[in-house]
Formats: sequence, C-alpha cells, structure tokens
Amino acid sequence: MSVVGRGTARKPLESLAAPGSRPSARRERRTTQIVDAARDVFVLKGFEKAAVSEIAARVGVVEGLVYAYFPTKRELLNEVLRRMYVPLIDEVDRGYQRLTGLRSRLRFLVWRHIRFYVEEPGLARLALHEVRVGPEYFRSGLHDLNVRYTGFLKRAVQNAVRDGELADDVDVDMIRSAVYGGLEHLLWPTLFGRQQIDVEATAERFTAMLMHGLLAAPAAPAAGPQDSQTQARLARLETLVGAMEPVPVRATLAQISAKKRAGTVRGRRG
Repeated sequence: MSVVGRGTARKPLESLAAPGSRPSARRERRTTQIVDAARDVFVLKGFEKAAVSEIAARVGVVEGLVYAYFPTKRELLNEVLRRMYVPLIDEVDRGYQRLTGLRSRLRFLVWRHIRFYVEEPGLARLALHEVRVGPEYFRSGLHDLNVRYTGFLKRAVQNAVRDGELADDVDVDMIRSAVYGGLEHLLWPTLFGRQQIDVEATAERFTAMLMHGLLAAPAAPAAGPQDSQTQARLARLETLVGAMEPVPVRATLAQISAKKRAGTVRGRRG
C-alpha cells in the first residue's frame, strides 16, 4: 500500500484542479467525509493522539488518500476548525444586526459564546489548547477567523462610544480581552465536563457585571458646610412662619368695607 509520508510538501487534492474550476461534487463529498471523521477523532482523542489511519478507517479509504486531500494532520485540524468558525460567525453576524444598544449586544455575544462552550466543548478544547498555543496559529487562517469572531464585541463597544453610552477613552482591545479571557477562565471546568451551568443565568450575570462593574451603587453625597447652613436657615424660617398668627382675611375685608361706608356718610353730612 502506497502511503504519502507525513509532512510531505504537496498540495491538497482540491488544489490540483484547473485554475478557476470548482472541485467536483464527488471530491467535495469525499472532503466532507474526511473532515467529519477527523472532527470526531480529534474531539475524542485530541490532536496529538489522533491517528490519520483511524480517520481513514472511519471514512473507508486508505491512509494515503487522506494525505492526498490534506498533506498534514495539522492542515486537517485547521479545516475542521475553519468549518466550525464560518457558520458560527455568520450566525453571530445575523443576530448582531438585529440588535441595538450596548447592553443587548453584549448580552447576545456573551450568551452565544457560552453556548458554544457548553454545546461544543470538544471543539472549544481543540481551538484553545491544540491550535492557539502553537506558533503556526497566526499563519493558519484561524487567527483571522478568530479576529472576525471577536470583532463583533469591538464593534459593539465602538458603537457605544459613538452613541455616547461609553466614554471616549475606553480601551476597546482591553475590553475584548477581558470579556473572552474571563469567559474562558469561568467556563474552563465546563470544557472538561466537571461543571454544568445555566447558559441564560450565566450570560445575564456576566453581562450585568460588565455593565455595572464590581462596586455597589454610590451613596448620596454628604452635605457640605454651605448646604448645612442653607438647610438651617430654611428650618428657622419655617419655625418663624409657623409661629405667626394667621391673618383673619374675612375680618380684614369687613373692616375695610365699614371704613369706606363711614367715610361716605361723613362726606354727605359735610
């Protein structure tokens, strides 16, 4: 059996087609079969312990055919994760477009990221521990996809600054790192099956912390010396006004009328 050696510098089978042509339906179907099988094996055993021979056996082909499509096991892993990122980014984009305001956007992005960790812990482990830790990560194309994925959070913060919800001097990159780094640390036990979480409740609490910070609501400011003097004067005025006898308005009007009548009578006599 002829087997293409690991690490052999040859292009994937799809690239052997004529320039500008699309891979045949049969080739696309075979590629999908290989990637799906690789995904299962990588999730089950991790990258290092996964064997291309096992992937080939799951597809029902010889190992050499897998290498004809993907020259290295690393490239096969990259394709598995690329097919994870692309639909996820499309879904997040559609959801983001329907929302307005910083809180609703933050809550959606946090919620969707938590869902990914809960629903696809195996792929999350591969992305975090098998790919991002290596120097080839920045050349794989996965780095660019991750930048696109986390870019929605940057856009939400930038729009909030533009709309006056946040101060102009906020550090957008620091916020992005704090959010995704914080979620990664929080959900670490979930990735390894040691913890189950409520996605909705966790998203709500995490968003509230982002929006309101760690401090309690500030107390009302203490009154200063001038405020205290003003309050004291007002209190004395209220006391004086309360001590004054009320003026009998009706009696006063009656007295005025009587004086007018008396003056009129005197004028006629004169």
